[in-house]
Amino acid sequence: MSRARVRVRPSSRLRLTAALAVTLAATTAATVAGPGIAAAAPAAAAQEAGAAVPVLTAQDLTSSVGTTGFLTTRSSVATWTRYDGTSVQLPDDGSRYSGAAQSDVVVASKGTRHTLQDMAEGGDPVVIDVPYELRQVNGSTLVMVDTSTNTLHLVSREPGGRTVDRKVTGLPSGTLRHTADTAPGTVAVRVGPVGSSAYRLAVIDVATATTTGTYDLDGYGYEVQVTPDHVAWYSYDGVTKVVDRHTGASEDVPGWATFAFGDDWIAVKDSTRFTLRSRKDGRTVEPFRFANQVTAGPDGTLLVRGGTAADGWGVFRVALGADGEPTATMVADVPDGSELTLRSLSVPSRITSFAYGSARFRWEFDEQWTNVTFQLTHTATGQTVRLYNEYDPWINWKGELNNRFEAYNGTYTWKMTASSESRHFGPTFVRTGTLTVARPKEPRDFNDNGGGDALVRDSSGNLSAYGIQQLMYMKDIECYDNCAPRVAKPDPERLGTGGWNTYTLMTSPGNAAGGAADDIVGRDRDGVLWLHQSEKQKLLPRTKVGGGWQVYNKIVGGSDLNGDGRGDLLATDTSGVLWLYTSTGSATRPFGTRKRIGGGWQAYDLLVAPGNVAGASGGDLLARDRDGVLWMYLGKGDGTFTARRKVGGGWQKYTHIIPAGWGALYAIGPSGSAYYWTTDSTTKPFEPAYTLPLRTDSTTYKTFF
Repeated sequence: MSRARVRVRPSSRLRLTAALAVTLAATTAATVAGPGIAAAAPAAAAQEAGAAVPVLTAQDLTSSVGTTGFLTTRSSVATWTRYDGTSVQLPDDGSRYSGAAQSDVVVASKGTRHTLQDMAEGGDPVVIDVPYELRQVNGSTLVMVDTSTNTLHLVSREPGGRTVDRKVTGLPSGTLRHTADTAPGTVAVRVGPVGSSAYRLAVIDVATATTTGTYDLDGYGYEVQVTPDHVAWYSYDGVTKVVDRHTGASEDVPGWATFAFGDDWIAVKDSTRFTLRSRKDGRTVEPFRFANQVTAGPDGTLLVRGGTAADGWGVFRVALGADGEPTATMVADVPDGSELTLRSLSVPSRITSFAYGSARFRWEFDEQWTNVTFQLTHTATGQTVRLYNEYDPWINWKGELNNRFEAYNGTYTWKMTASSESRHFGPTFVRTGTLTVARPKEPRDFNDNGGGDALVRDSSGNLSAYGIQQLMYMKDIECYDNCAPRVAKPDPERLGTGGWNTYTLMTSPGNAAGGAADDIVGRDRDGVLWLHQSEKQKLLPRTKVGGGWQVYNKIVGGSDLNGDGRGDLLATDTSGVLWLYTSTGSATRPFGTRKRIGGGWQAYDLLVAPGNVAGASGGDLLARDRDGVLWMYLGKGDGTFTARRKVGGGWQKYTHIIPAGWGALYAIGPSGSAYYWTTDSTTKPFEPAYTLPLRTDSTTYKTFF
């Protein structure tokens, strides 16, 4: 790894009193250079070697970076710091200041009145007064949203002083969410429905006010960048997605990445390192000990708030030197930067429940307001989740990975990173460790992640486990605080690739073979029944149960009918007789000799054994007749049932009704699906349907059991 040269202005602390501070009066504020604007004053000369650099505090945040300087904000204080060593404090008159990305333009906003200033060129102010909501500034164009009509507008001034208001065309449908800071000439905006994670990114050409491309974000997408050749955004799973605008090819860059020096280099920042990597030959340089903020400037330059081991805290401008190597130059000093000190940390070593407060990570720093992130990685699968605090000195893990997918049991490594919200400087604080998730087994958990699953076979014969909880969150959930977006597309656990089309009947009897997870049985076309045992996130090789099962037209499992704690198997033959196979707990002989329950079951076209529905003494059985009426048979606990009780009609709209754990049902058909909570009542065993959008089809969601 090569070492970057870091040129720092000498005597940056000894000669700070020589730094020039100029207060810019509102009446003489320099303004944007554009059509109809007065002739520009010459830009300030570059700072000479040996001159003192301006001083910033640890609370000053970089807002935008231009050719001659950069904008910082701190509470109500906004400052333009020039690379020639001078700084300009903008009037503290109640204005809200915005900087145009990769430009010297600054906008002061008060209500609907926006005053554009060019901090490099000079000239008379440009004032635009429009009743829209300002989202970003792109060069001398205001990017605004009319919230009453959910439309995006590009607003500017013509040489004659007329305000030009252009409505952007070609945007995808949905609410306009966030407009990103991008280079002059291009605007990027996130679009998505309320409460949804199905966000899209629209790239807009400012000259024509038209949408030139859209991209699926697979989540929200942060720190959007647009270059002539690439679009990039930081995703929730800790990588920067880079997409080629010409070919559509994409790559994932671990960490928070920013394009530098055109598209030839990329700057990657994670919790402990800042690395510049050449995209041409792969060589890397690490000019900083840490970096808190990285902002793209014009001509591929970067502005980095960070520090070096030799020079301490400051703001550095990073550009390519004459020899083509990255060079960092200090442009502002931050003498009051300091590091966080951890006073206490409490992380559970073993989690057996995710009830509120059961999986709480708590800490105390010497600084009250800290931004803390916990990244947890499941050792066996590599799946990760990031948790963020909401100002409180703790985080509650709800037991989910990304996209509402329930977390696996097993060992996790955790990495805690923290930074000060008030200091904004100093290296990110890092601690690491391990913990174990060990929840009790849940009914119908086929991948050891603590939740019930729907088993789904697609048209190619692949078998997957879909978490019932994920399917539930495909509908907007009423939520008031710290709400995650709904699930746009569930994440299945692939249990078996191909070959499952050989089975004409499939079901799950529970843990019939005595293993740690539930089992699956399938009958092939020759009438042979096979057993598949589950082990964490996979299925073990199948074992043969026996032949002769071609006499049955329905096989169903899941209810414990004799009270031994294991699920049993029920089958109806072609003459309508119902037979019981009790489980043995042995993988070599998983079921005992069949027992006749009774005849007349040809009246039903669907059976489901969801466990104990109504709180009686045994597992229960549900049967749907050909008129769509659902009937319940309460288990007595000895392998027999009481007389049937009517549940209700209208169930013919479903092609599959499956157990959903703890007596609940998940029902699905070509028009949609629904979840039915159990009530523990024999007269009204289920709550009204909680409707969901997922539906059966002929390819992905073909068979449910």
